Amino acid sequence: MFTKNGRALTAVGVKPICPFQQVFKSTYLFGAFSPVNGNKFLLEMPFCNSQSFQLFLNEFSIQEPDEFKIIVLDNGAFHKTKSLIIPSNICLVFYHLIAQS
Repeated sequence: MFTKNGRALTAVGVKPICPFQQVFKSTYLFGAFSPVNGNKFLLEMPFCNSQSFQLFLNEFSIQEPDEFKIIVLDNGAFHKTKSLIIPSNICLVFYHLIAQS
């Protein structure tokens, strides 16, 4: 984030000095949906990063642990972090591989 000058009332010719910092609060939704039976799994997270994605994968693998899950993803950097540990019942497929088939 950066600080910028906001609007202020000053005398003519005097540049206002009024620091202003725009602050956003965000919530990120990680989700998976089955096109076969309509099941869904959602996690609301405070950050969109590899740690949050790892937590999503871990929790998703626990749901119906005997089911093999294929997740189609975009090429987000946090989807491909080398530190990710992919659970054995999950397979990640990146959409560019699908488009080339």
